[in-house]
Amino acid sequence: MSEEVKSDTVFSDVKRQIWATLVVNCIILSHGCAVGFFSPALLILRSEKTPIITGPLTNAQSSWIGSMSSVGSVLGTFICGFLSALFGCKKAMIFLAFPTTIFWLLIHFGDTFYKILIARLIGGITGGGMQAGVALFVSEISNDNMRGRLGAFTPLARNIGVMLSFIAGAIVEYQYWPYIFIFIPIIYLILLLLLPNTPQHYIEREEFHKAKRALIYYKGCEENNERQRTLLNSEFEQLKAVIEERKKSAKLEMKDFCNRPVLKGIFFSIAMSWFLQTTGCFIITNYASLIFEQSGTALGINVSSIVLAIVQIFGGLVSTKMGDAFGRKITLFISLYGSIVGLLIFAVYMYFRQNGYDVSNYVWIPIISSSLIIFVSSAGIMALSNTCTIENFPPKIRTAGVVFYSLCNNAVAFIGDKYFPILLEIIFLHGFLLFLAFNCVIGLFFIAFMKETRGNSLERP
Repeated sequence: MSEEVKSDTVFSDVKRQIWATLVVNCIILSHGCAVGFFSPALLILRSEKTPIITGPLTNAQSSWIGSMSSVGSVLGTFICGFLSALFGCKKAMIFLAFPTTIFWLLIHFGDTFYKILIARLIGGITGGGMQAGVALFVSEISNDNMRGRLGAFTPLARNIGVMLSFIAGAIVEYQYWPYIFIFIPIIYLILLLLLPNTPQHYIEREEFHKAKRALIYYKGCEENNERQRTLLNSEFEQLKAVIEERKKSAKLEMKDFCNRPVLKGIFFSIAMSWFLQTTGCFIITNYASLIFEQSGTALGINVSSIVLAIVQIFGGLVSTKMGDAFGRKITLFISLYGSIVGLLIFAVYMYFRQNGYDVSNYVWIPIISSSLIIFVSSAGIMALSNTCTIENFPPKIRTAGVVFYSLCNNAVAFIGDKYFPILLEIIFLHGFLLFLAFNCVIGLFFIAFMKETRGNSLERP
Protein backbone atom coordinates (compact mmCIF):
# COMPACT_ATOMS: atom_id res chain seq x y z
CA MET A 1 0.00 0.00 0.00
CA SER A 2 2.75 2.43 0.97
CA GLU A 3 4.68 1.66 -2.21
CA GLU A 4 1.61 2.40 -4.35
CA VAL A 5 1.05 5.71 -2.59
CA LYS A 6 4.71 6.52 -3.01
CA SER A 7 4.56 5.72 -6.72
CA ASP A 8 1.52 7.90 -7.27
CA THR A 9 3.17 10.72 -5.32
CA VAL A 10 6.52 10.55 -7.12
CA PHE A 11 4.92 10.24 -10.57
CA SER A 12 2.63 13.24 -10.03
CA ASP A 13 3.10 14.57 -13.58
CA VAL A 14 0.02 13.07 -15.21
CA LYS A 15 -0.25 15.45 -18.19
CA ARG A 16 0.42 12.67 -20.69
CA GLN A 17 -2.12 10.41 -19.03
CA ILE A 18 -4.67 13.20 -19.34
CA TRP A 19 -3.67 13.91 -22.96
CA ALA A 20 -3.92 10.24 -23.95
CA THR A 21 -7.29 10.01 -22.20
CA LEU A 22 -8.54 13.06 -24.14
CA VAL A 23 -7.31 11.57 -27.43
CA VAL A 24 -8.98 8.17 -27.01
CA ASN A 25 -12.15 9.85 -25.80
CA CYS A 26 -12.44 11.73 -29.10
CA ILE A 27 -14.06 8.60 -30.51
CA ILE A 28 -16.51 8.66 -27.62
CA LEU A 29 -17.24 12.31 -28.38
CA SER A 30 -17.93 11.24 -31.96
CA HIS A 31 -20.14 8.38 -30.79
CA GLY A 32 -22.00 10.78 -28.50
CA CYS A 33 -22.80 12.92 -31.54
CA ALA A 34 -24.16 9.82 -33.29
CA VAL A 35 -26.21 8.86 -30.22
CA GLY A 36 -27.52 12.41 -29.78
CA PHE A 37 -28.59 12.47 -33.41
CA PHE A 38 -31.57 10.21 -32.68
CA SER A 39 -33.57 12.47 -30.34
CA PRO A 40 -33.83 15.63 -32.51
CA ALA A 41 -33.95 13.53 -35.69
CA LEU A 42 -36.91 11.53 -34.36
CA LEU A 43 -39.22 14.55 -34.46
CA ILE A 44 -38.22 15.21 -38.07
CA LEU A 45 -38.42 11.57 -39.18
CA ARG A 46 -41.93 11.26 -37.66
CA SER A 47 -43.16 14.51 -39.24
CA GLU A 48 -44.28 15.52 -42.70
CA LYS A 49 -40.82 17.05 -43.26
CA THR A 50 -39.20 13.62 -43.11
CA PRO A 51 -36.49 12.81 -45.70
CA ILE A 52 -37.84 9.23 -45.78
CA ILE A 53 -39.40 8.76 -49.22
CA THR A 54 -42.13 6.44 -47.89
CA GLY A 55 -43.33 9.04 -45.38
CA PRO A 56 -43.11 9.60 -41.61
CA LEU A 57 -41.84 6.80 -39.37
CA THR A 58 -44.38 4.69 -37.51
CA ASN A 59 -44.16 3.97 -33.79
CA ALA A 60 -42.79 0.48 -34.48
CA GLN A 61 -40.17 1.81 -36.91
CA SER A 62 -39.12 4.45 -34.38
CA SER A 63 -38.60 1.80 -31.70
CA TRP A 64 -36.44 -0.30 -34.05
CA ILE A 65 -34.25 2.65 -34.98
CA GLY A 66 -33.99 3.66 -31.34
CA SER A 67 -32.81 0.21 -30.23
CA MET A 68 -30.64 -0.81 -33.20
CA SER A 69 -27.62 1.01 -31.78
CA SER A 70 -27.53 -1.53 -28.93
CA VAL A 71 -27.48 -4.41 -31.41
CA GLY A 72 -24.52 -2.75 -33.12
CA SER A 73 -22.83 -2.39 -29.75
CA VAL A 74 -23.00 -6.16 -29.23
CA LEU A 75 -21.36 -6.70 -32.63
CA GLY A 76 -18.76 -4.06 -31.79
CA THR A 77 -17.92 -5.80 -28.52
CA PHE A 78 -17.10 -9.07 -30.30
CA ILE A 79 -15.32 -7.42 -33.25
CA CYS A 80 -13.10 -5.25 -31.05
CA GLY A 81 -12.52 -8.09 -28.62
CA PHE A 82 -11.29 -10.23 -31.52
CA LEU A 83 -9.09 -7.42 -32.87
CA SER A 84 -7.69 -6.70 -29.41
CA ALA A 85 -6.72 -10.34 -28.93
CA LEU A 86 -4.97 -10.48 -32.32
CA PHE A 87 -3.44 -7.02 -32.65
CA GLY A 88 -3.73 -5.29 -29.29
CA CYS A 89 -5.99 -2.67 -27.75
CA LYS A 90 -4.67 0.31 -29.74
CA LYS A 91 -5.25 -1.24 -33.17
CA ALA A 92 -8.75 -2.23 -32.13
CA MET A 93 -9.39 1.39 -31.20
CA ILE A 94 -8.05 2.51 -34.59
CA PHE A 95 -10.81 0.41 -36.16
CA LEU A 96 -13.46 2.34 -34.20
CA ALA A 97 -12.95 5.42 -36.37
CA PHE A 98 -14.48 3.71 -39.41
CA PRO A 99 -18.01 2.70 -38.22
CA THR A 100 -18.73 6.26 -37.05
CA THR A 101 -17.56 7.70 -40.37
CA ILE A 102 -19.77 5.25 -42.26
CA PHE A 103 -22.69 6.16 -39.95
CA TRP A 104 -22.60 9.81 -41.04
CA LEU A 105 -22.26 8.86 -44.70
CA LEU A 106 -25.38 6.68 -44.45
CA ILE A 107 -27.29 9.47 -42.69
CA HIS A 108 -26.30 11.83 -45.50
CA PHE A 109 -27.69 9.44 -48.12
CA GLY A 110 -30.45 8.04 -45.88
CA ASP A 111 -33.76 8.45 -47.68
CA THR A 112 -35.30 5.14 -46.54
CA PHE A 113 -36.13 3.54 -43.20
CA TYR A 114 -33.62 0.74 -43.80
CA LYS A 115 -30.72 3.09 -44.52
CA ILE A 116 -31.33 4.88 -41.21
CA LEU A 117 -31.68 1.50 -39.49
CA ILE A 118 -28.36 0.24 -40.90
CA ALA A 119 -26.70 3.54 -40.01
CA ARG A 120 -27.74 3.13 -36.36
CA LEU A 121 -26.55 -0.48 -36.42
CA ILE A 122 -23.10 0.45 -37.77
CA GLY A 123 -22.83 3.48 -35.49
CA GLY A 124 -23.51 1.19 -32.54
CA ILE A 125 -20.42 -0.89 -33.38
CA THR A 126 -18.28 2.00 -32.16
CA GLY A 127 -20.27 2.10 -28.93
CA GLY A 128 -19.65 -1.58 -28.19
CA GLY A 129 -15.98 -1.46 -29.08
CA MET A 130 -15.25 1.67 -27.08
CA GLN A 131 -16.87 0.28 -23.91
CA ALA A 132 -14.22 -2.41 -23.71
CA GLY A 133 -11.25 -0.83 -25.51
CA VAL A 134 -11.22 2.73 -24.21
CA ALA A 135 -12.03 1.79 -20.60
CA LEU A 136 -9.25 -0.81 -20.52
CA PHE A 137 -6.72 1.48 -22.24
CA VAL A 138 -7.34 4.35 -19.81
CA SER A 139 -7.23 2.03 -16.79
CA GLU A 140 -3.86 0.58 -17.85
CA ILE A 141 -2.09 3.91 -18.47
CA SER A 142 -3.36 5.72 -15.36
CA ASN A 143 -2.02 5.90 -11.83
CA ASP A 144 -4.13 4.10 -9.24
CA ASN A 145 -5.17 7.41 -7.66
CA MET A 146 -6.13 8.86 -11.07
CA ARG A 147 -8.06 5.93 -12.52
CA GLY A 148 -11.49 7.03 -11.32
CA ARG A 149 -11.05 10.61 -12.51
CA LEU A 150 -9.65 9.66 -15.92
CA GLY A 151 -12.30 6.98 -16.35
CA ALA A 152 -14.94 9.65 -15.80
CA PHE A 153 -13.82 11.41 -19.01
CA THR A 154 -15.59 8.67 -20.99
CA PRO A 155 -19.19 9.59 -20.10
CA LEU A 156 -18.18 13.27 -20.13
CA ALA A 157 -17.02 13.02 -23.75
CA ARG A 158 -20.18 11.16 -24.68
CA ASN A 159 -22.31 13.84 -23.01
CA ILE A 160 -20.55 16.65 -24.88
CA GLY A 161 -21.21 14.79 -28.14
CA VAL A 162 -24.89 14.44 -27.28
CA MET A 163 -25.09 18.16 -26.51
CA LEU A 164 -23.48 19.06 -29.85
CA SER A 165 -26.08 16.98 -31.68
CA PHE A 166 -28.94 18.55 -29.70
CA ILE A 167 -27.63 22.02 -30.55
CA ALA A 168 -27.27 21.05 -34.22
CA GLY A 169 -30.83 19.74 -34.15
CA ALA A 170 -32.08 23.10 -32.94
CA ILE A 171 -30.19 25.44 -35.28
CA VAL A 172 -28.98 23.43 -38.32
CA GLU A 173 -31.00 21.80 -41.07
CA TYR A 174 -31.12 17.99 -40.85
CA GLN A 175 -29.25 17.38 -44.12
CA TYR A 176 -26.19 19.37 -42.93
CA TRP A 177 -25.53 17.40 -39.71
CA PRO A 178 -23.16 14.85 -41.35
CA TYR A 179 -20.95 17.66 -42.75
CA ILE A 180 -20.38 18.91 -39.19
CA PHE A 181 -19.67 15.65 -37.38
CA ILE A 182 -17.86 13.44 -39.88
CA PHE A 183 -14.51 15.13 -39.20
CA ILE A 184 -14.32 14.10 -35.51
CA PRO A 185 -13.43 10.41 -36.09
CA ILE A 186 -10.83 11.48 -38.67
CA ILE A 187 -9.11 13.78 -36.14
CA TYR A 188 -9.29 11.00 -33.54
CA LEU A 189 -7.58 8.56 -35.89
CA ILE A 190 -4.67 10.91 -36.61
CA LEU A 191 -4.04 11.70 -32.92
CA LEU A 192 -4.35 8.08 -31.80
CA LEU A 193 -1.67 6.96 -34.24
CA LEU A 194 0.80 9.24 -32.41
CA LEU A 195 0.27 7.60 -29.00
CA PRO A 196 2.28 4.62 -27.69
CA ASN A 197 0.36 1.51 -26.65
CA THR A 198 0.04 0.59 -22.98
CA PRO A 199 3.03 -0.88 -21.09
CA GLN A 200 0.95 -3.99 -20.33
CA HIS A 201 0.39 -4.57 -24.05
CA TYR A 202 4.10 -4.49 -24.86
CA ILE A 203 5.05 -6.69 -21.90
CA GLU A 204 2.51 -9.32 -22.94
CA ARG A 205 4.23 -9.41 -26.35
CA GLU A 206 7.69 -9.41 -24.74
CA GLU A 207 8.62 -6.05 -26.28
CA PHE A 208 10.24 -4.90 -23.06
CA HIS A 209 12.11 -1.91 -24.48
CA LYS A 210 8.88 -0.46 -25.88
CA ALA A 211 7.12 -1.30 -22.62
CA LYS A 212 9.61 0.67 -20.56
CA ARG A 213 9.44 3.62 -22.97
CA ALA A 214 5.65 3.56 -22.74
CA LEU A 215 5.82 3.46 -18.94
CA ILE A 216 8.26 6.41 -18.95
CA TYR A 217 5.95 8.31 -21.30
CA TYR A 218 2.73 7.81 -19.33
CA LYS A 219 4.34 8.25 -15.90
CA GLY A 220 6.00 11.51 -16.99
CA CYS A 221 9.37 10.27 -15.77
CA GLU A 222 12.14 12.88 -15.97
CA GLU A 223 15.51 11.90 -17.48
CA ASN A 224 17.63 13.36 -14.66
CA ASN A 225 15.42 12.38 -11.73
CA GLU A 226 17.22 9.43 -10.15
CA ARG A 227 14.44 8.76 -7.64
CA GLN A 228 11.84 8.52 -10.40
CA ARG A 229 14.13 6.27 -12.48
CA THR A 230 14.70 3.89 -9.56
CA LEU A 231 11.02 3.71 -8.70
CA LEU A 232 10.05 3.30 -12.37
CA ASN A 233 12.43 0.35 -12.76
CA SER A 234 10.95 -1.22 -9.65
CA GLU A 235 7.40 -0.67 -10.90
CA PHE A 236 8.33 -2.03 -14.33
CA GLU A 237 9.73 -5.23 -12.81
CA GLN A 238 6.64 -5.66 -10.64
CA LEU A 239 4.36 -5.15 -13.63
CA LYS A 240 6.44 -7.56 -15.66
CA ALA A 241 6.33 -10.19 -12.91
CA VAL A 242 2.55 -9.89 -12.55
CA ILE A 243 1.95 -10.22 -16.29
CA GLU A 244 4.46 -13.07 -16.67
CA GLU A 245 2.73 -14.92 -13.87
CA ARG A 246 -0.61 -14.27 -15.52
CA LYS A 247 0.67 -15.56 -18.87
CA LYS A 248 1.71 -18.86 -17.30
CA SER A 249 -1.92 -19.53 -16.54
CA ALA A 250 -3.33 -17.43 -19.37
CA LYS A 251 -5.41 -20.18 -20.92
CA LEU A 252 -8.89 -19.76 -19.57
CA GLU A 253 -10.61 -22.87 -18.27
CA MET A 254 -14.07 -23.43 -16.85
CA LYS A 255 -12.66 -23.43 -13.31
CA ASP A 256 -11.44 -19.87 -13.87
CA PHE A 257 -15.08 -18.77 -14.07
CA CYS A 258 -16.31 -20.91 -11.19
CA ASN A 259 -14.60 -19.32 -8.22
CA ARG A 260 -16.05 -16.82 -5.79
CA PRO A 261 -14.28 -13.62 -7.00
CA VAL A 262 -15.26 -14.26 -10.64
CA LEU A 263 -18.86 -15.17 -9.87
CA LYS A 264 -19.05 -12.06 -7.73
CA GLY A 265 -17.71 -10.00 -10.65
CA ILE A 266 -20.27 -11.56 -13.03
CA PHE A 267 -23.12 -10.84 -10.64
CA PHE A 268 -21.81 -7.30 -10.17
CA SER A 269 -21.73 -6.76 -13.96
CA ILE A 270 -25.34 -7.88 -14.40
CA ALA A 271 -26.55 -5.77 -11.49
CA MET A 272 -24.60 -2.68 -12.51
CA SER A 273 -25.90 -2.95 -16.10
CA TRP A 274 -29.48 -3.18 -14.88
CA PHE A 275 -29.32 -0.36 -12.34
CA LEU A 276 -27.46 1.93 -14.75
CA GLN A 277 -30.27 1.62 -17.28
CA THR A 278 -33.09 1.83 -14.72
CA THR A 279 -31.98 5.28 -13.58
CA GLY A 280 -33.58 6.31 -16.88
CA CYS A 281 -30.57 8.42 -17.90
CA PHE A 282 -30.11 6.83 -21.33
CA ILE A 283 -33.80 6.50 -22.20
CA ILE A 284 -34.48 10.12 -21.24
CA THR A 285 -31.54 11.25 -23.39
CA ASN A 286 -32.39 9.04 -26.39
CA TYR A 287 -36.08 9.93 -26.36
CA ALA A 288 -35.79 13.48 -24.96
CA SER A 289 -37.81 15.04 -27.77
CA LEU A 290 -40.59 12.43 -27.48
CA ILE A 291 -40.72 12.73 -23.67
CA PHE A 292 -40.91 16.53 -23.71
CA GLU A 293 -43.50 16.37 -26.48
CA GLN A 294 -45.73 14.23 -24.25
CA SER A 295 -45.04 15.95 -20.93
CA GLY A 296 -45.01 19.54 -22.08
CA THR A 297 -42.19 21.83 -21.03
CA ALA A 298 -41.83 25.49 -20.21
CA LEU A 299 -38.73 25.88 -22.39
CA GLY A 300 -39.79 24.13 -25.60
CA ILE A 301 -38.64 20.73 -26.84
CA ASN A 302 -35.30 21.68 -28.42
CA VAL A 303 -34.20 24.04 -25.65
CA SER A 304 -35.18 21.51 -22.97
CA SER A 305 -33.13 18.82 -24.72
CA ILE A 306 -30.10 21.12 -24.85
CA VAL A 307 -30.51 21.93 -21.14
CA LEU A 308 -30.47 18.18 -20.40
CA ALA A 309 -27.26 17.78 -22.40
CA ILE A 310 -25.61 20.68 -20.52
CA VAL A 311 -26.68 19.17 -17.20
CA GLN A 312 -25.11 15.88 -18.32
CA ILE A 313 -21.82 17.65 -18.92
CA PHE A 314 -21.83 19.28 -15.47
CA GLY A 315 -22.65 15.91 -13.95
CA GLY A 316 -19.70 14.41 -15.81
CA LEU A 317 -17.41 17.16 -14.52
CA VAL A 318 -18.52 16.50 -10.96
CA SER A 319 -17.92 12.77 -11.48
CA THR A 320 -14.20 13.36 -12.17
CA LYS A 321 -13.86 14.25 -8.48
CA MET A 322 -16.60 12.31 -6.68
CA GLY A 323 -15.58 8.72 -7.41
CA ASP A 324 -12.08 9.15 -5.98
CA ALA A 325 -12.94 11.75 -3.34
CA PHE A 326 -15.92 10.04 -1.67
CA GLY A 327 -15.42 6.45 -2.76
CA ARG A 328 -17.44 4.25 -5.11
CA LYS A 329 -20.18 3.23 -2.66
CA ILE A 330 -21.15 6.70 -1.43
CA THR A 331 -21.10 8.13 -4.96
CA LEU A 332 -23.28 5.33 -6.33
CA PHE A 333 -25.70 5.63 -3.39
CA ILE A 334 -26.13 9.37 -3.95
CA SER A 335 -26.62 8.74 -7.67
CA LEU A 336 -29.39 6.16 -7.24
CA TYR A 337 -31.12 8.08 -4.45
CA GLY A 338 -31.20 11.27 -6.53
CA SER A 339 -32.59 9.32 -9.49
CA ILE A 340 -35.42 7.95 -7.32
CA VAL A 341 -36.40 11.47 -6.23
CA GLY A 342 -36.40 12.78 -9.81
CA LEU A 343 -38.32 9.78 -11.18
CA LEU A 344 -41.02 9.98 -8.50
CA ILE A 345 -41.56 13.74 -8.96
CA PHE A 346 -41.80 13.32 -12.74
CA ALA A 347 -44.16 10.33 -12.36
CA VAL A 348 -46.57 12.22 -10.07
CA TYR A 349 -46.66 15.15 -12.51
CA MET A 350 -47.35 12.85 -15.48
CA TYR A 351 -50.07 10.97 -13.56
CA PHE A 352 -52.03 14.18 -12.98
CA ARG A 353 -51.44 15.36 -16.56
CA GLN A 354 -52.53 12.00 -17.97
CA ASN A 355 -55.75 12.06 -15.93
CA GLY A 356 -56.82 15.50 -17.10
CA TYR A 357 -55.75 17.69 -14.18
CA ASP A 358 -54.64 21.25 -14.90
CA VAL A 359 -50.84 21.23 -14.55
CA SER A 360 -50.20 24.40 -16.56
CA ASN A 361 -48.61 26.06 -13.52
CA TYR A 362 -46.18 23.16 -13.12
CA VAL A 363 -44.77 22.76 -16.64
CA TRP A 364 -41.30 23.37 -15.19
CA ILE A 365 -41.42 19.98 -13.43
CA PRO A 366 -40.45 17.84 -16.49
CA ILE A 367 -37.23 19.75 -17.17
CA ILE A 368 -36.30 20.07 -13.46
CA SER A 369 -36.95 16.43 -12.57
CA SER A 370 -35.33 15.01 -15.71
CA SER A 371 -32.34 17.32 -15.17
CA LEU A 372 -31.97 15.96 -11.63
CA ILE A 373 -32.03 12.39 -12.95
CA ILE A 374 -29.47 13.15 -15.64
CA PHE A 375 -27.18 15.08 -13.27
CA VAL A 376 -26.97 12.51 -10.48
CA SER A 377 -26.62 9.64 -13.00
CA SER A 378 -23.83 11.41 -14.88
CA ALA A 379 -22.04 12.32 -11.66
CA GLY A 380 -22.27 8.81 -10.26
CA ILE A 381 -23.32 5.52 -11.76
CA MET A 382 -22.80 6.45 -15.41
CA ALA A 383 -19.21 7.48 -14.72
CA LEU A 384 -18.30 4.65 -12.36
CA SER A 385 -20.03 1.62 -13.90
CA ASN A 386 -17.12 0.72 -16.21
CA THR A 387 -14.46 1.50 -13.61
CA CYS A 388 -16.17 -0.49 -10.86
CA THR A 389 -16.68 -3.47 -13.17
CA ILE A 390 -12.98 -3.53 -14.10
CA GLU A 391 -12.03 -3.28 -10.43
CA ASN A 392 -14.31 -6.18 -9.44
CA PHE A 393 -12.84 -8.78 -11.81
CA PRO A 394 -9.57 -10.67 -11.14
CA PRO A 395 -6.72 -9.71 -13.54
CA LYS A 396 -6.73 -13.04 -15.40
CA ILE A 397 -10.27 -12.70 -16.73
CA ARG A 398 -10.60 -8.92 -16.61
CA THR A 399 -10.81 -8.56 -20.40
CA ALA A 400 -13.48 -11.26 -20.58
CA GLY A 401 -15.26 -9.56 -17.67
CA VAL A 402 -15.32 -6.20 -19.45
CA VAL A 403 -16.74 -7.87 -22.57
CA PHE A 404 -19.40 -9.61 -20.46
CA TYR A 405 -20.36 -6.31 -18.82
CA SER A 406 -20.61 -4.65 -22.22
CA LEU A 407 -22.93 -7.40 -23.45
CA CYS A 408 -25.13 -7.10 -20.36
CA ASN A 409 -25.27 -3.33 -20.69
CA ASN A 410 -26.25 -3.46 -24.35
CA ALA A 411 -28.84 -6.18 -23.78
CA VAL A 412 -30.60 -4.10 -21.13
CA ALA A 413 -30.25 -0.94 -23.26
CA PHE A 414 -31.82 -2.73 -26.25
CA ILE A 415 -34.81 -3.82 -24.16
CA GLY A 416 -35.30 -0.29 -22.82
CA ASP A 417 -34.93 1.51 -26.15
CA LYS A 418 -36.99 -1.03 -28.10
CA TYR A 419 -39.99 -1.18 -25.78
CA PHE A 420 -40.09 2.35 -24.35
CA PRO A 421 -42.27 3.79 -27.19
CA ILE A 422 -44.54 0.73 -26.95
CA LEU A 423 -44.85 0.89 -23.14
CA LEU A 424 -45.84 4.54 -23.41
CA GLU A 425 -49.09 3.34 -25.03
CA ILE A 426 -49.66 0.59 -22.43
CA ILE A 427 -48.64 1.91 -18.98
CA PHE A 428 -48.05 5.53 -20.02
CA LEU A 429 -45.06 7.62 -19.04
CA HIS A 430 -45.90 7.83 -15.33
CA GLY A 431 -46.15 4.04 -15.06
CA PHE A 432 -42.79 3.60 -16.75
CA LEU A 433 -41.13 6.16 -14.46
CA LEU A 434 -42.53 4.40 -11.36
CA PHE A 435 -41.12 1.10 -12.64
CA LEU A 436 -37.67 2.69 -12.97
CA ALA A 437 -37.89 4.22 -9.47
CA PHE A 438 -38.79 0.86 -7.93
CA ASN A 439 -35.71 -0.74 -9.50
CA CYS A 440 -33.47 2.07 -8.23
CA VAL A 441 -34.73 1.36 -4.70
CA ILE A 442 -33.55 -2.24 -5.11
CA GLY A 443 -30.25 -0.80 -6.36
CA LEU A 444 -29.73 1.02 -3.05
CA PHE A 445 -29.73 -2.32 -1.20
CA PHE A 446 -27.26 -3.71 -3.74
CA ILE A 447 -24.88 -0.78 -3.22
CA ALA A 448 -25.07 -1.22 0.55
CA PHE A 449 -23.49 -4.68 0.27
CA MET A 450 -20.89 -4.00 -2.45
CA LYS A 451 -17.17 -3.79 -1.68
CA GLU A 452 -15.36 -0.42 -1.80
CA THR A 453 -12.65 -0.54 -4.52
CA ARG A 454 -11.31 3.01 -4.48
CA GLY A 455 -7.50 3.06 -4.75
CA ASN A 456 -7.12 -0.69 -5.31
CA SER A 457 -4.33 -1.79 -7.64
CA LEU A 458 -5.53 -3.32 -10.90
CA GLU A 459 -2.68 -5.82 -10.91
CA ARG A 460 -3.54 -7.24 -7.51
CA PRO A 461 -5.28 -10.65 -7.83
